[in-house]
Amino acid sequence: MDRYEGTAHLEWWANRSTCPARLPVRISPAAGNGTWNATVSPPLDRDAGEDLQLLIDTGPHFTLRFDADAATEVEVAHSGDVSRLRLRTGAAPDTGA
Repeated sequence: MDRYEGTAHLEWWANRSTCPARLPVRISPAAGNGTWNATVSPPLDRDAGEDLQLLIDTGPHFTLRFDADAATEVEVAHSGDVSRLRLRTGAAPDTGA
């Protein structure tokens, strides 16, 4: 799946039943196994960008859901532009346990 290029959705789950954010993204493989570059499409307006930044700051672990409903957990980061993201698999979310 780490070589997939196309459309997908990033989902940020507050708990098992609440998904406050679901963003359409276009992804392409990046250097490194299990790493993608993602572009939010359509681009986010200022308020939506601030909301996404807050979610990333709260917990950078999102679900990346592919068109065939396959999904994987990814860690989301950006370098100044929240419409252009770096996704990395293999980082398990901190459950606080």
